[in-house]
Parts: sequence; structure tokens; C-alpha cells
Amino acid sequence: MTRLFPAVSMKPVALLLVVACHTAPSAPVAAPAPAPAPAPAPAPASTDRFDEQVRADFFDGLRGDTVALERAIKLCEDTLAKQPKHAEAMVWHGAGLVGRASLAFRAGDPAKGMELYSAGTREMDAAVALEPDNIGVRIPRGAVVLGMAPFVPGPEQTRLYRMGVADYEVTLAKQAPEWKSLTLHAREQLLYGLTDAYASLGEREKAAAFYKRMTVDAVGSELLPRAAQRAKGKAVAGPTPCEQCHSE
Repeated sequence: MTRLFPAVSMKPVALLLVVACHTAPSAPVAAPAPAPAPAPAPAPASTDRFDEQVRADFFDGLRGDTVALERAIKLCEDTLAKQPKHAEAMVWHGAGLVGRASLAFRAGDPAKGMELYSAGTREMDAAVALEPDNIGVRIPRGAVVLGMAPFVPGPEQTRLYRMGVADYEVTLAKQAPEWKSLTLHAREQLLYGLTDAYASLGEREKAAAFYKRMTVDAVGSELLPRAAQRAKGKAVAGPTPCEQCHSE
């Protein structure tokens, strides 16, 4: 079991990068935000959207601010202490545990890594079971499992890809009424994720169909050349433009 995730040696909490990106509101995020000026910890956001309360700290954590990352995880834990069935807090907390798992693997503690990974994925699954139609739950889990899948061997890899495409397909259906009003970034990430995942599963027809949709619904996307290669079943190297955007 300790060899199940040989590549959880990615950057700490790198998987959360994809999650935060996918759950961002409909504002352009193609260029990295300027470094914020030093400031005290922010007051709780006056919004009902949980992702808007937690996302900024997760982004700051990805940029190396471990205090911000822990603050985000604590927000999830505090929320769950008051509302144990808060599905969005649950899925984000599960994602945080998966991020911590990567740190444990990098530190040479595979037993702890597996413990955290298992707890994180169970928590994300529980969140989806609670609110299967909530895209604020589906997108984070889908992004995390699709981010992990390329680094996982055997049946577990297939299981993660299947879970991820199910989450993204539900999201796509739920977003249909507002699809045209979504940013290019939001549309390209969802369609590219489905293209890539189906290609990885060997389902070339579905991969090609989502790539074709990208050429219509994501005109101008930097991901189109990459998606074209994946739709043909070809491997692509290097991070996606989205990963490059948020990795500094």
C-alpha cells in the first residue's frame, strides 16, 4: 500500500491549486494576482458562498503561506464543528487532508500519507453523498481526484478518473443554464478536464467530442492545442497554463 502514490511528491498541496482554480467565481484569472501587502488576518467574509470564504487562503497557501493554508483548514474545521453536515466545508477539508498527505509522502512517511489520503478521500466522498447536486461540492472533489489520477497506478487510477468525470459531467449539466455567461477560464477548464480524463480512460470518442466542443465553446483557449493532442490519445508534457498561472 505504501507504493500506491509514488508521485504524491508533487509540490505541497498542488492538488488544491486545481480545486481553487475551478471553484473561482466568474472573474478572469488568467494572470497571477499581485502579491498582497502585509495585513492582519482578514475578517470573515460576508458571503454565503463557502468557497469565497476559504479560497483566498488556499491560494495564499499554495504560494507558500502555510499560515494561510492552516487558517483555511481551520475554517473548515470550525464550520464542521458547528454544522457537521456542511458539505462544502467537508469537501474542502478533505482536499486539505489530501494536500497534507502529499507533505507526508514528501517527508518520507508513507504510512501517514496513506492515512491522510484515505481520510481525505472518504471525507470528499461523504460530502458528495450529502449533496450530490451541489457543484460547489462536485467541482472540488472532481478537480482533486483528476489531479491525483495520473500519479496513481492500476485500478485506483481508473476509479479516480471515473469519479472525476462523473463530477464534471454533473457540473456541466448543472451549469447549462448559465454556460454562456461563464468565463472562458471556467469553460475551458471543465471541458479540458473531461477531454483529458476520457482520453486517459481510453475513451477516445468521448475525448474527441469534448475537444470538439472546446473548439466552439472555448475559442481562444490556450488549452486547445493541448486538448487536441489528448483527444488523439497522445501524451502532453509540462503543466497546463492554469497550473503555470497559479504556481508562483
